[in-house]
Amino acid sequence: MQRCIALIVCLFLPYLNAQEPSPKAASAPTAPYVERYEKQINFFPGGKLQVSAAVPGNVKIVGWGKGSIRVEAERIVYYLPPEDAKALLQKFPIRVRYTPTTATVQTTGSAPPPATMECNLTVYVPGEKTDLKVQVSRGDLSLESVNGWVEASIQEGSLDAKSMAGYFSFSTQRGDICADMSGSRWNGLGFDALTKQGSVELRLPKKYDAALQLETRDGKVVVNYPPQEVDGELMPPEIVISKKAQSLKASVGDGGSPIRLSSHSGDITLSLKE
Repeated sequence: MQRCIALIVCLFLPYLNAQEPSPKAASAPTAPYVERYEKQINFFPGGKLQVSAAVPGNVKIVGWGKGSIRVEAERIVYYLPPEDAKALLQKFPIRVRYTPTTATVQTTGSAPPPATMECNLTVYVPGEKTDLKVQVSRGDLSLESVNGWVEASIQEGSLDAKSMAGYFSFSTQRGDICADMSGSRWNGLGFDALTKQGSVELRLPKKYDAALQLETRDGKVVVNYPPQEVDGELMPPEIVISKKAQSLKASVGDGGSPIRLSSHSGDITLSLKE
């Protein structure tokens, strides 16, 4: 009888051991480590700001009525214990360098696999006038109420631009573009945006003055905007079709500064802003 009990214990011992969680699994982090950062600096309207986001994450830039720049960041590390995550973020701090007329905001760093890093930035700038150069490696870019000379690019991510003015130039390798105009016209030199792979939407108020140039190499142009009156007649914009490419060149209202939007592969929609 004792031999039978011993035999049963021997047979089930490996199974019982297999059910016990390993010390490594038990100590694995259950939630990401989050660290927040804030910094505000005096900055004259008309200055130039450069934002370079090498760490994946979204970037939002908003114009406000203050003579200062405010940086708010949310840095997240996944799949590392809190102590290791904190040490990693200390190794790669957010760098903010500035004078009263020039400033740079830079994020760098990477986490050892399988851990990952993410940094989401919100930057407030003088909305009266601020020139911007923005580079994002992977993440979405949002710009709102900024007037200035703006050059921006994303390797992989989408753009949402609202109530902009001045000169705007943007490109993304893969991502969508949404341009939401306000006021009665584009106040500045022009608006240019390109995506190599993604859709484009342009939203205009009912009464708006601009010269539109919309083009897709592999997609279609869709118009959900009221026809324009030409010599007393309502004329819908003419869409030119050539094989897979479609384009639209037309003035709305009394014409004005050019708004050029293009996609290598994706649809372009012109719609009425509600």
